[in-house]
Amino acid sequence: MSYILRHHPEKFNIELDAKGYANLKTIINLVDKNFPEHPITGDTIKDIIKASDKRRFEIVENKIRAFYGHSFQNKIKMAKVKHVPEKLFHGTNSKAFENINKQGLKRKSRQYVHLSESVETAYSVGKRRTNKPIILMIDSKRALKDGIKFYKSGDMYLAEFIPPEYISLHTDNS
Repeated sequence: MSYILRHHPEKFNIELDAKGYANLKTIINLVDKNFPEHPITGDTIKDIIKASDKRRFEIVENKIRAFYGHSFQNKIKMAKVKHVPEKLFHGTNSKAFENINKQGLKRKSRQYVHLSESVETAYSVGKRRTNKPIILMIDSKRALKDGIKFYKSGDMYLAEFIPPEYISLHTDNS
């Protein structure tokens, strides 16, 4: 589902609407066809979503979407938020930190930069790229006040770019 809804809907002739939703029945049929040894139903997909420790998907009526992590060209429209936590966090590795420290947090191949409310989530995300993640702390209240747009999708906050002046290294004392 991630591959289809977050990265390559076009490979499966799936059209997402402006908010990233696809027809749930179409996705069920597609997944069921590609994994015939494991029959898939709407309840199966709902169970997968509930069992996941990360909120990556949402079902609304007869539609399903990925909350974040999209890497395809058509931009998913997210609703801007007017309030953010005072601090948000981002996990990365030491090599990437050198660039981030100079150039800020860029979305790279994704549509948005992903930020979490907790150090633990940022650490978990950072662990995907290194055994010793660096946790960045974003002064999100100040960034919002200065005009940086934030969006919320699932349990993640999103931004198109975070300039370096809002980023610091998180220490246990921060």
